[in-house]
Amino acid sequence: MENEALKLLQARLADAAGWVRRTGRVRSTPFLDPAEAAAAARYLKGEAADLRFALSGGYADAERQVLLLCPEYLDPEAELASTPPFAVLLITWPARFYTLRHRDLLGAVLGLGIKREQVGDILVEEGRAQVLVLREIAPYVAANLKSAGRAPVSVVPLSPAELTPPPRPVKEIRTTVASPRLDSILAAAYGLSRTKAVPLITSERVEVNFVPVTDPAAAVPPGAVLSVRGLGRARLVELGGNTKRGRVIAVLERYL
Repeated sequence: MENEALKLLQARLADAAGWVRRTGRVRSTPFLDPAEAAAAARYLKGEAADLRFALSGGYADAERQVLLLCPEYLDPEAELASTPPFAVLLITWPARFYTLRHRDLLGAVLGLGIKREQVGDILVEEGRAQVLVLREIAPYVAANLKSAGRAPVSVVPLSPAELTPPPRPVKEIRTTVASPRLDSILAAAYGLSRTKAVPLITSERVEVNFVPVTDPAAAVPPGAVLSVRGLGRARLVELGGNTKRGRVIAVLERYL
């Protein structure tokens, strides 16, 4: 994240933490992108260790998530489950218009005067999409969204429990690496040589768990998400044992 954006996020979190301490009530943020969510978690663990928080975008592996902050005597996961700060809208359109794209649907929602931070993930399938929005704007969007792209659309609310995210397409990569260094893992994930992977890292194009990393020798833990500007994302699923030649067995997923 850029320094100014990070400072603004931290200021908003500090205000929210102060409000929670004063009132003893829960507070939620708008939707955060992955970099913002990672930065928010780091900040709260250091500056608001007396409070508890949880992140959710409505389903496992959601890209955009809402952060719920609460006093230490409340369980944030339970609060999210009992009173979700987001709602789900099911948008459908006639088959003759084929499948609308993500940008068609996002543009249509934002065209209602909605801010980007009020919209979470948009899960597009053939003839339908599930759109997550902040709970307070869901009735307005449902009542006013009539078209997207060139297609007329119908909108009905779903409960968060009815959300059915489609499988995320991934390419599984089983390989061996010299070590769990970032340059080795990056090369394996994206089909590069280590010689080509290193400049991507040193030019600040690579993030690990949405935090910029510029050291090619940095260790990558299992479960870490790699983001490379221009190449997309991948995840180190697991590291296994060593081969007879001393190489490390690795399983990765490349998001398609």
